[in-house]
Amino acid sequence: MAFKMRRTKSTFPFKGDDHDFLHEGGYKIVRKDLDDGVLGEAENGKVINIDISIKPGSKKDKEVIAHEAHHQDEMQDGKISYNDNEVVDKIANKKYKRKDGKLIDKKTGEVFVEGDKRLPHEKRAYKAGNKAKNS
Repeated sequence: MAFKMRRTKSTFPFKGDDHDFLHEGGYKIVRKDLDDGVLGEAENGKVINIDISIKPGSKKDKEVIAHEAHHQDEMQDGKISYNDNEVVDKIANKKYKRKDGKLIDKKTGEVFVEGDKRLPHEKRAYKAGNKAKNS
């Protein structure tokens, strides 16, 4: 299953009951029913969404949180950014147009599904997630 970083309609600060999220590493962890095949999402505003199918505290939970936290860290440092229309990876010097769950490289026209492990920002996040899973 792929991880997917996408913008949602949620607002920040999170407007729910206090038990709906946990503070972890300075990020709000929100457990909710995500789209099919999506285990986690990094939202603008220091919010990480984790699919309700993942058992809290499990290896998969640690992996997904580390993956999404890596995206959050890069966003906070200005290394990656995204909005409804594009994803910018300053480390890899890449810009992608966002359309219908796909990222289209603005230079080459190559098309990727969001969360594709071949994307440079995803490679870095998967590395962080695998490290957490194996520790």
